[in-house]
Amino acid sequence: MRAHCLIPAGAATLLLGVAVVGCSSSSGRGASSSTAAPVTTSSGGTPGGGGASTLPQAPPSQGAPLAVYNGGIQDVWDRMRPQVISQLDALVAQNLNNQLYSNSTLTVEVVNANLSQGSDMTIAPGFTQLDTSHLVLRAPVQGAWKVVLAANLRVTLNVGSFSPAIDVPVEIVLDALSLEVDAVLDDSDPTRPVLQRIGQPKVDFTLRIDSTNALAQRLTGVLTAPANWLAQQAISVTLFALLPNLQGIQGIPGSIPGDGAPPLVDSGTQTPFEEVVDNVELKLRRVNQPHGTVLMAAMDTPATDSWLDAYRNGGPGVQGAPLSYGSPGDSAIWTGHYLAAEAYRYAVTGSSLALDNVGHTLKGIGALIDVNGSSGLLARGAAPEASSAGQTIVNSSSGVFRRAQLYGETWVGYQGGIGISRDQYSGVFFGLSVAYELVPPARADCELRIKQMLDYLIAHNWIVDEDRATWNGQNGSRGPTFWAPGSYQQLAFLLIGHRMDPPRYSAALAAAGPLAELAWLSAWTATFGVDHYYKFNLSHIGFYNYFRLETDPTRWQAMRRAYAMQERYVGHHRNPHFDLIQTSIDPSTAVDLYGSSREAMRQFLGTLHRELAPSVIDLSGVTWVTHQQFSYSNTSTGGFTLGGSTVQHPSEPLPMHLRRPSGHFIWQRDPFTPATPNQGNPRSEKPGLDLVLPYWMGRYMGAF
Repeated sequence: MRAHCLIPAGAATLLLGVAVVGCSSSSGRGASSSTAAPVTTSSGGTPGGGGASTLPQAPPSQGAPLAVYNGGIQDVWDRMRPQVISQLDALVAQNLNNQLYSNSTLTVEVVNANLSQGSDMTIAPGFTQLDTSHLVLRAPVQGAWKVVLAANLRVTLNVGSFSPAIDVPVEIVLDALSLEVDAVLDDSDPTRPVLQRIGQPKVDFTLRIDSTNALAQRLTGVLTAPANWLAQQAISVTLFALLPNLQGIQGIPGSIPGDGAPPLVDSGTQTPFEEVVDNVELKLRRVNQPHGTVLMAAMDTPATDSWLDAYRNGGPGVQGAPLSYGSPGDSAIWTGHYLAAEAYRYAVTGSSLALDNVGHTLKGIGALIDVNGSSGLLARGAAPEASSAGQTIVNSSSGVFRRAQLYGETWVGYQGGIGISRDQYSGVFFGLSVAYELVPPARADCELRIKQMLDYLIAHNWIVDEDRATWNGQNGSRGPTFWAPGSYQQLAFLLIGHRMDPPRYSAALAAAGPLAELAWLSAWTATFGVDHYYKFNLSHIGFYNYFRLETDPTRWQAMRRAYAMQERYVGHHRNPHFDLIQTSIDPSTAVDLYGSSREAMRQFLGTLHRELAPSVIDLSGVTWVTHQQFSYSNTSTGGFTLGGSTVQHPSEPLPMHLRRPSGHFIWQRDPFTPATPNQGNPRSEKPGLDLVLPYWMGRYMGAF
């Protein structure tokens, strides 16, 4: 039997899961005795900016963008296909086993249903068209799949009081199976394409039901009706796995929370920024960075005062001593952010304290790599086993991943239950690349660590799974960590490596270069909602390095389109970290955003230095607006889903004192979620990265 099916509108293929899972001024930097070279940044839409001559010229891109993109999907599919087939097998067993069909003649029960080894899903899904006006997704991207389901039919004939049960083995074969869905977008506003229509997904296949059982052949006429029923059930189960339901997503990405909120106006209030920052720096090194990596600290004394009150000269400071340390699950990303902060500090001040902090932080980053054998596999956290931080790792639910002898003692490494993630690599690459440019004494160490990580990722086709015992729907794992084709992170990492060693990375950069043209897709899907807001921090640090290092004008402009989509969504969030990066990409925004950044940082100094909200949260002056928010999930058991819900957000970003508290970095949390009174823990001492990084970056750029 050959069938051509139209699946109900609102379905789409697994590929959306891949799409979902961007010239600083010399004035105002302050005197410096450092010989550091300036970070080369882009200016006014020109790749490489004013310092382009200091950059090695990037090689031209090689290959057609769509072919390169689909090739990247195939690499990921090859690694993930066993998981996909296993999940499909589990879905078949869950939904077909014990199903009953009955009529006046017989009853049929499905038993022992599973996906047969005869199935063939070798070719990955992919796009056959991908631009801002029209998407066509096909699974597989070319050719067809074959899905074979094996089952036993327990047939009971209704013949009076004696009703014998007979087991009949059958195979349900869906051959020449392909699925295709197209989507039409309105891109009249290039910064905000809107999904106008999802076409009805087309499914093409041939179907047959086979059995070698002689009795089944004699019962052909009797089994025709239940066989047809079983085939329909099998088709339904298979397509459910291959076509996640995206009902009602026409119109995405929808409205923008807080749209139109202007930058903050600089009040000009005298504020002892550097005085507070210097004291926080001393605290951070002593309390939150015992072994080179950055950690939250649980203190023996509670505190409820602000950054300004606690850390200005004469203030009480940290209050107490650390009893223990929090989870090291995000230690790598924040250690990288802190390294960037200290590199900017060194470039501005030439301070020996800054240089010492750079060295101490590089020791921590080195441990995150060396604890895993110096292969380039990054650990989420690492500490001496005998230390308090080390015992946190030993006693964690996922335990120690590896041990190594480092710096004369045994260190333990932590990968967490789901292994290393893209964000951890992003933070470390960010810090190392900035330190490479701004701290000449640290350049050799930075280059070593960058090359270790980048060589590892290239050698593994940008897919990491060795640090999880299983990712087959168990232990909370969501599969391997991979960089989807068109990732701004992948291109930024390659440009960082190419900056240091062009011959080593020219080929990889040229091969990945076409993906810049398609980077808009991941940037666009990221703007479907403010959930998973940390994605915008990751994109900003990736875009920062991309735009300051890219010298190819075609790629630069293509990536600028992706960045414009992101800025349209978050550019009004009064986020000094984002705003300073924006000014490095588009210096024309500096006048407004420098002042807004100073005022936002004044507000920040009035928030509590513990991960704690004030006892009074007055939201009476907040105006609320209803929005349709689209969110996604990607779990080991549920697969990839995308859906929408009605939510309410403040009409503009909340003042800092009304926002929910955040541990490491408030600028990676959305500005629309209010705190509840006394939310948090008065003993949890935050590092202060959200203070020191924007301040020193701002000093370097001339904002402070």
